Amino acid sequence: MSTNVSEVSKVSDALEVPEVSIERIWGVPKNAWLALGLVVMVFIGNRYNVAPLAWVAAVPLLLYMRQRSGWRDGVVLFLALQVWGFFALLKIVTDPLPVTFAFMFSIPVALSTYVLYEVFEVMRRRLGDGWGVVLFPALTVLDEWIASYTSPMGSWGSLAYTQIDNLALMQLASVTGLTGISALLACTSVLVAVLIASADRRRYFAPIAIVVILAVAAHGFGALRLEQTIEGPMVSVAGVVSGRAINGGMKADDEAEQQALFTLSQNAAERGAELIVWNETATIVSAAREAAMVERGQQLASNYGVDLVMAYGVPQADTGRFANKYVWLTPQGGIETYLKHHPVPGEPSIAGTEPLVVHERPYGQAAGAICYDYDFPAMGKTHAKLGAGLVVVPSADWKGIDPYHTQMASVRGIEGGFSVVRPVWASTSGAYDAYGRARATMSYYEGESLFIARVPTTRIDTLYSRIGEVVAPLALICLLAGLVRLLLNRRSAG
Repeated sequence: MSTNVSEVSKVSDALEVPEVSIERIWGVPKNAWLALGLVVMVFIGNRYNVAPLAWVAAVPLLLYMRQRSGWRDGVVLFLALQVWGFFALLKIVTDPLPVTFAFMFSIPVALSTYVLYEVFEVMRRRLGDGWGVVLFPALTVLDEWIASYTSPMGSWGSLAYTQIDNLALMQLASVTGLTGISALLACTSVLVAVLIASADRRRYFAPIAIVVILAVAAHGFGALRLEQTIEGPMVSVAGVVSGRAINGGMKADDEAEQQALFTLSQNAAERGAELIVWNETATIVSAAREAAMVERGQQLASNYGVDLVMAYGVPQADTGRFANKYVWLTPQGGIETYLKHHPVPGEPSIAGTEPLVVHERPYGQAAGAICYDYDFPAMGKTHAKLGAGLVVVPSADWKGIDPYHTQMASVRGIEGGFSVVRPVWASTSGAYDAYGRARATMSYYEGESLFIARVPTTRIDTLYSRIGEVVAPLALICLLAGLVRLLLNRRSAG
């Protein structure tokens, strides 16, 4: 059956949703919306985070997308997002990272964001703003959720982390994980954009009311949760941090460095610490001398009746790689040797594959991970399912992500209902309870190398640890429903 030009035109018209020009409302050119959007997005997340902006950060870009037309606008959008990604990542570039780090990682960030906005706008134009207010948070959630399981960047870039200082709101992670918080922020942005652009604003009052109620309820739930005390056993945990200088290099078998670590560990034990944890790669030891160092640690653990988690690196001969590991020692002997499961992209360490375990200790159920491992929510969820009431996370960072990265790790504790202790080289160390409340913090840059905190080891049952993701499957259902509607529209138009 043939189709004439007029019929094709009718189909095209049917697929396009009439919309009010932004210029007729505010008189702002589309490229100005784009520029504003990039500036706003640079100032959310990581260092210099302006948390309130995250609630409306997507608005300018969503308004730009309404006026976007033709392949040239698409190219401009992608290049602009590349610039945004570079400057957003440049915020975390400090010594010893080179500026090229920001450029390298900005490419996948820009591409992912570009695809998200393009897919959303294609669907919105064909289905209308009613679907748009659902599809934008759905796509945002799915993008973050898929990245947390498949991307080497893990949960980095999640909108939820922009609210990391809003501890009441972050309690929502115990119910929905990060995705519930991100969905709430994305809903706010898309509704504000619709209010600016729509000729019939009254039809969106109901969804606005729903989002406001959800936001208030989330804060109220968090405030009530933070009023709770955690009853049950407590443990005194010490974090020991290497005094190695930022540009001091890392040489194997540094006797002075190792002596300092053991001296600090002994001091911690004498001050009543029951569990002592070194920072990630607190020292480098050759394979030939590893056994002797571990034996020294075992003697300290036995003499003082403490658990000692020694985190260190072992270079692998002639490979350029190293084992980034910890050895968990008890007064009775070693119980675990753990290799970092998620090396940072470009880090030459050997990825561990052993199953996660939780140890039954006199002070409670305890487990461990190393630094970047805890940027992957699945690891915290596994620890929760295994019954951990305390997770220690030896880490090493740099100034550009201080104290942001330590706070990110504490969110795993909120999700899973356990305490998190994170001794960190070159950043802020911290001990947090199952509600993300800081029990102790210590800055590397203030010259301190030892902190001791009393933390609960009772696990708090959370909905998220029991049933996992709820928001992401709902987002997938919304997206599939939108795709089905698109197909039905095409058939009816044809």
